[in-house]
Amino acid sequence: MNQDIYQLAKDDTQLAQALADAVRSVAAQEGSILLLTPSGQALRFALCSSPGSGKLIDTQQPVTRGVVGLVASFQQPTINNALDTDPQHDPSVDEKVGSTTRSQMAVPLSDAYQEYGVVTAINASNAAGFTNDDLQAYLAAAKAITARLAELAGGLARA
Repeated sequence: MNQDIYQLAKDDTQLAQALADAVRSVAAQEGSILLLTPSGQALRFALCSSPGSGKLIDTQQPVTRGVVGLVASFQQPTINNALDTDPQHDPSVDEKVGSTTRSQMAVPLSDAYQEYGVVTAINASNAAGFTNDDLQAYLAAAKAITARLAELAGGLARA
């Protein structure tokens, strides 16, 4: 994916609203859209529904680190309600914003033509964490977010 799609996505009000709606639909405290860099070697925070969004936007995380990197690499959604005990968890983002991620849901953003990145939901309001019903809702939200990213990419191709 080229740099232009990142800039378009970062400023897109439809994507921002879709993310906010998705986060609210699963009662998460926050969530983010991370897009693959042009090299495909890292994920970059494009949009955040988070109190720490100012610290996260433009931050990159290698696809070789963390649960989100695994989701991007293997294109498989995941729920993890005990991140503090998961050796795959990369605490660098928590350290950057000064928070603690207890639970996380991550869903790949891809279609038949393109892998765009990952959408996350962080810290379920429910003490038990995220559920399979939450995952189903987030998969539907990811589909809508992916469709919007494809529209943006299509507009670039026509330009």
